Amino acid sequence: MPIVKIKGKDYLEVVDRVNNFRANEKYTNYSLETNIIELNDQKVVMKASISNENGRLIATGHAEEKRASSMINKTSALENCETSAIGRALASLGFGGTTFASANEVQNAIAQQEEIVQQEKNTNEIENQLNKAKKTSEKKEVTKNNNIPSEWLKHVQDKPAIKGGK
Repeated sequence: MPIVKIKGKDYLEVVDRVNNFRANEKYTNYSLETNIIELNDQKVVMKASISNENGRLIATGHAEEKRASSMINKTSALENCETSAIGRALASLGFGGTTFASANEVQNAIAQQEEIVQQEKNTNEIENQLNKAKKTSEKKEVTKNNNIPSEWLKHVQDKPAIKGGK
């Protein structure tokens, strides 16, 4: 059962959580069931439930995946969401390393945070260039010379110029 370390925390992959759950004699007659809570063009929400041999609910896990959040979710948001929900349910039962999140969830979250930071840097750079251009009346020249994509301009073109601080 390989543990994946991400930022100093231990994550047991969901496939290993499932295998450990199935191999453990204590849970031989337990059931693992998933249900779609919400499914549309924007997102998928799922719930995984683990019940004992008497049908008593023992553990649950929920997950949400936004279809536009990653390349994998554009084609496989449902599958990704189900895996995350199962991983969380199994973690609440005690199969999961030191955290509830799966290694994939953490890696995706880190990647999304890094993408947001990069987008903010890009937006700030564009705002700086446009503010300089407004001051020198060369807005068109700045965008032309720096090949600034028009979709980036939409976010900043209506903002007032940033004035110097005190």
